[in-house]
Amino acid sequence: MELKITSDRDNELLSRREITAHASYADKTPAKAEVKEELCKKLNLDPNLVEIREIRQQYGLRASDITAYSYHSKEAMDKLSKKRGAKGAKPKATSGATASA
Repeated sequence: MELKITSDRDNELLSRREITAHASYADKTPAKAEVKEELCKKLNLDPNLVEIREIRQQYGLRASDITAYSYHSKEAMDKLSKKRGAKGAKPKATSGATASA
């Protein structure tokens, strides 16, 4: 897999780096774990603080556009993951009132 960084922006408000990359490959679309490993090697990032948000396959090509976030700290990553409603976040409690017809 060949990975080319197209954008690397530091977002101080959300305590993260927002990275956009373009990947080309010979076989199938790579898994998020493969992309994460390659991105961490290329940019010297901590794998525990990197989140692959999206891999957009380009129709008819063996290429994808990738969006990834590298957080400055574990706390920032956890805080934003909860706000987004990621897996593991507790759902909000519903009220006891029910609608009747």
